[in-house]
Amino acid sequence: MKIGIIGYGKMGKDIFSLFFDKLPDAQFVVIDLFGAQENTEAVLKTLGKSLKRKKISEEQYEYKKESFLFTDDMSALSGCDIVIEAIFENMAVKKETFAKAAQIVSDSCLLLTNTSSLDIASVFEDIPNKERCFGLHFFYPVKLTGFVELNILPETAESCQDTAAQLVKAAGKTPIVFTGDYHIYLNQILACMVSHAIYLCEKFGTSVSELNKAVSGLFTVAAPFDILDSVGLGLMAGSPENFRIKRNKELLSYGFEKMNNWLEIGCPKETLTFLDFMAEHEKENGNPCDNAELYMAALILNEIVNSSCEYKDDKTVFIEAVQDTLGLSESPAYYYSKFGADAVFAALDELYDKTHFCSYKHLDKDSWDSSFA
Repeated sequence: MKIGIIGYGKMGKDIFSLFFDKLPDAQFVVIDLFGAQENTEAVLKTLGKSLKRKKISEEQYEYKKESFLFTDDMSALSGCDIVIEAIFENMAVKKETFAKAAQIVSDSCLLLTNTSSLDIASVFEDIPNKERCFGLHFFYPVKLTGFVELNILPETAESCQDTAAQLVKAAGKTPIVFTGDYHIYLNQILACMVSHAIYLCEKFGTSVSELNKAVSGLFTVAAPFDILDSVGLGLMAGSPENFRIKRNKELLSYGFEKMNNWLEIGCPKETLTFLDFMAEHEKENGNPCDNAELYMAALILNEIVNSSCEYKDDKTVFIEAVQDTLGLSESPAYYYSKFGADAVFAALDELYDKTHFCSYKHLDKDSWDSSFA
């Protein structure tokens, strides 16, 4: 199998590294406009260390050092079976990139975008043979996340979907399929969680750092504002228009407005700057937020129930993917049992009465019991 990767930023680098490590017989072409020679040398150096430490054999070393090419020449994609685009989030540039790739590769070559926010149908609207076009969305850091989204279009052939799913499995990840308004769903629930955390700061009259600390027990590594810090305000504060599930529009718009306000007062866009900025510009006031975990869990559980009732594929895999993406310390069913339906519903009713955000409207108890059985 010959895999092309377009773009070698942090996502492209992680995707290449994953497949390069996990697929011993694959060949790779990486379209790298700015550092092809430097990155070639870096990969060869890493291979040399692996050989020296006996992590790979001499035979494996000889094969792998000839199995990849970094180049700025798009024509090198010729002969690829799969092309994965991992460039920055700009619709015009992605469309132009795929238009060039489609002229080079065969009509059967899969064309996959790693976009985390753009409308996937629009990315491929000018591409012929759309049955091989869809989204293959990895999460960062790639090696530490267990699921990969297959964001399927109506035209996508089942055989092409199966090929991508097998590729994901071969790399040790679990594929999860989303269609229509649920494209890039795991990013959407992540954005909802962050927007909800922003609202809880307002509700409890507390600082970002205090709210983060109050809900940290729900998460294995990163609480909501840690995630915002690691992603960067520039990316998180983008337009919510491409998240198309209607019930979440008000909450997401609220969160994005608040994040853009922070940008306007000088918060940097880059990763790992948000928490430092807020620490300098926001005072801890000591207001109690003892029930913050309940209110945070209420939104997460409610979104899981609403979505799982509409999700057409394996609901167990769906719930596991949400748990993995959000980094929950325990299963959603555990938190439903811990807090209880009465307390969760009361929290959601209070939130809805104050905001009228449809994200806080909940289904009946039978639906919840069924989702978390």
